[in-house]
Amino acid sequence: MLTFSMKTFAYLWMGLLLLASLPGGRILASEDRQLVDRVAAVVNSEVITQSEFDAVFRPIYEQIKQAYQGSNLQGELEKVRLQLLNQVIEDRLVYQEAQKMGIVVTDDEIEQELSAFKSQFPDEAAFEKELGQSGITISDLEKRIRERVAITKLHQHVIRGRTTVLPSEVEKYYADHPEEFAQKEQVKIWGMTLRKSDEAIQKGTTDEAVRLRAGKFVAELKQGADFEEYAKKYSQDAQAQQGGLIGFVGKGDLVHNIDEAIFSSPENSISDVLETENAYHIFKIGEKKSASAKTFEETKDEIENKLFREKAHERFVAWMDELKKKSFVSIR
Repeated sequence: MLTFSMKTFAYLWMGLLLLASLPGGRILASEDRQLVDRVAAVVNSEVITQSEFDAVFRPIYEQIKQAYQGSNLQGELEKVRLQLLNQVIEDRLVYQEAQKMGIVVTDDEIEQELSAFKSQFPDEAAFEKELGQSGITISDLEKRIRERVAITKLHQHVIRGRTTVLPSEVEKYYADHPEEFAQKEQVKIWGMTLRKSDEAIQKGTTDEAVRLRAGKFVAELKQGADFEEYAKKYSQDAQAQQGGLIGFVGKGDLVHNIDEAIFSSPENSISDVLETENAYHIFKIGEKKSASAKTFEETKDEIENKLFREKAHERFVAWMDELKKKSFVSIR
């Protein structure tokens, strides 16, 4: 299932540039756009044009095309299109409400956001080239920035500024969810992987030659050979260039025979040869950490932030429902 944040794309003020970077995704220049645009939705007295919506939808469309085919593709496209169009409508409603409330976005704020956006490009010339190729003007970009900042300010004033989390609520959450703050037993490991031959993998058999080679390495490593150097030279996995460093893993995170072996081995030891379906593995066992539970002091800020986000979301949903009831919205 394809996953992505609808909020992220709906608030993505650089969506026009993302669209321009995709094959076939060039946006029409403003004068051409007026000739071919149709209305995607009406929000009170304003329209959302198809080109506005496409600027947000096209990057997602490309992702969906890679994940679905046939009838599943069409069904997913329609579902996501409606979800995203609803999000764009909500953004427009919020911006209209921000204007009614007299929320002001200063030129300095726009300039700060614009500078932050430009900093993502190697230089000013690259930024201007991207704008030119996409048919976007500085005015288009500044308009998007102004809307995004106004929406953020309204959210801060109406939602976040009126959301509170009591200390007693944080304490109760910690007491009611002990499993969330349990820390599994952990061990730091380095690994070497020696792949079986294609024939052995296909037949599901052992590869005696590779197993004997791995056994030779184990003997040498246990005699003091440098594990990281061996991993860089002989290992056939993604960690080879880092000397085989995998880092801390929790008990139960790895396949059973490997998990059992590394957690039963002492610190600073080398495992025996361990077999999986496609390869033989050797591990260096490092520091171990016992199972523990995070204290309330360690987690209270995390819990408070979590509860704050949940409450703010609930408040926003209720506020948006009321706003929609008193607004005119038509999806074309």
